[in-house]
Amino acid sequence: MKAHWINQGASQTGFQWRGGDTVDPQTGNLVEAVIGEPNFKSIWWLELALEASKRVMRVRLAAGSASGFMVAPDIVMTNNHVFETAGDARSAVLQFNYRLTADEEPAPRDDWECDPDDLFQTNPALDYSICRVKSKDGKKAGEVWGHFDLRHGAQAVTGQRVNIIQHPQGRFKEIAFRDNQVKLVDDTVVQYITDTDYGTSGSPVMDDWFNVIALHNQRVRDPNDPNRFYRNQGFNIRAVLDDVGNLIP
Repeated sequence: MKAHWINQGASQTGFQWRGGDTVDPQTGNLVEAVIGEPNFKSIWWLELALEASKRVMRVRLAAGSASGFMVAPDIVMTNNHVFETAGDARSAVLQFNYRLTADEEPAPRDDWECDPDDLFQTNPALDYSICRVKSKDGKKAGEVWGHFDLRHGAQAVTGQRVNIIQHPQGRFKEIAFRDNQVKLVDDTVVQYITDTDYGTSGSPVMDDWFNVIALHNQRVRDPNDPNRFYRNQGFNIRAVLDDVGNLIP
């Protein structure tokens, strides 16, 4: 064992620099093993991500698909432009566990139905809808797959990283968690550069502890180029909760 390598770094001989700049051009500091912002994550982060992913489902619609997530044992949240009316919710199928396994085989899917006659509330201004989910086999969907506690007290902060579990283009479940910085936060809106696509509508935008801090709804156009999108946007979950009131515990 070369203990001095472990404690002091690699040998000064036998290794050759292959080119490139060893100095950060912005700070002038030497660039070593940690390059730029540290990307280390505790391994429990993966456990939190997997647990959070269970609460996110594909929302299958007659005209396509979107995403949604459980916010109570029997309440689902998605966008108003996904569930614009109670009829949209009534005809939708909530497809839990719509994902690939590590063997790249489809996992067993679990389908649930909405019950908008019991609970349905929507607000186009905040682009959210919530709806009751019918029980199945004597159980609630959130008892089987879990649900997010939206009253966690965390909030979006400019510069922080956010993660989105989603069904982009209706594909099997995916997560976007790199190049994902928050660029703007106000009382209503959160804007970020985390990857999304059509089908991501209604996904939870989460901090690194997988608290939901926004409800994703759309891309934002570059004000200098109407043909270019340059950010993604969600509605601040605090604004949504203020509007929902005590319908969500």
